[in-house]
Amino acid sequence: MEKIILHIDVNSAFLSWSALKLLEEGYKKDIRNEISVIAGDPNKRHGVIVAASIPAKRIGIKPPINLYEARNKCKSLLVIKPDYNYYYSKSKALMDYLKGLFPEIQQYSIDECFIDYTSMKFLYGDEVKYAYKLKDEIYEKFGFTVNIGIGNNKLSAKMASDFEKPNKVHTLYKNEFKEKVWDKDISQLFMAGKSSCKKLKELNINTIGELATADVDMLVRNLKSQGKLLYEYANCIDDSKIETDKYLDRKGIGFSRTLEYDTDDIELIYKTLYSFSKKISKKLREKKVYATTLMVTIRDFEFKTSNHQKKYTNSFVFTEDIYEKAKELFNEVWNREEIRLIGLRAVDFTNSGNYQLSLFDKNLDNKNKEVIENLIDKINNEYGSNSIFKGNKLN
Repeated sequence: MEKIILHIDVNSAFLSWSALKLLEEGYKKDIRNEISVIAGDPNKRHGVIVAASIPAKRIGIKPPINLYEARNKCKSLLVIKPDYNYYYSKSKALMDYLKGLFPEIQQYSIDECFIDYTSMKFLYGDEVKYAYKLKDEIYEKFGFTVNIGIGNNKLSAKMASDFEKPNKVHTLYKNEFKEKVWDKDISQLFMAGKSSCKKLKELNINTIGELATADVDMLVRNLKSQGKLLYEYANCIDDSKIETDKYLDRKGIGFSRTLEYDTDDIELIYKTLYSFSKKISKKLREKKVYATTLMVTIRDFEFKTSNHQKKYTNSFVFTEDIYEKAKELFNEVWNREEIRLIGLRAVDFTNSGNYQLSLFDKNLDNKNKEVIENLIDKINNEYGSNSIFKGNKLN
């Protein structure tokens, strides 16, 4: 039986939720019907527009342009500052409601989730009819609209929900993929960022269909692992599973950081991952445990969050091992767009250290390596966190 996946996406979430908040406070207008945007201080990074109303989008005002550009298009633009606490409360209310209906649900970002409908079809019936019913129930209960995409995997469901908006239901089954999306520009393919699209167009690949029929080896030569991923997506190949929130409840050690500005500076990103790797290694050694699973989290300027994790045969504890794995995971999930948050988390602990030596530690047995790392910890604890570090820190 083919899987049936639903993707639910709140329409202009931040603007919709701000509209509800203002109406609750007695504001006379529904900003969803005005030329309005959600943005913060125009002199800082939050001056970038994070959400826009449909009337604003119609005149070319849409994320991620800044307020200066937007006001040039409309002098009477209505600007509302974001209220993230309120947004999170609305997000939680929606997700809690959906979790009460479906056992397999993955929250993808603050305003999106995937649902595995396969085993629920016997209970709720035809997925298309039910999706229409569900979107109407969400509006009646919460006061905002959603798009629902239906497909046979997460990729197709996600792309379906991005079709015409707002308050719509769309299907993109595997047998519809070629007909519905192959003639679209490659920028319409999920995970095809600006950098990847530029390279593909230089290769005279302009549509999703042209990408789907391209030589995969040539794509890998030019775009590395991203080339293979995009080739598979263009052919509707996606075997990723619905990751329920259960993994968040496992014991873990992790760190995340909202960067000072949106960036695609790989050196800065690697430095941040190294800092997290160092902290995770220290915590693991303090607990006298090893980890077997590592997860990287990134969030972009639209607050879309992507998680990528891998369970390893050999457990890990040392900084460099974690760092090398973290870089690999990051490069596999990153679409070369600017990010604003990055996180790293180690989970699935074990008491056994069946780790392998990395290439740069050929002549150093693990016992000596652990002694050295513990000595570095001791010195840094006593004299400051960066008093001493190993010379291969940024390799």
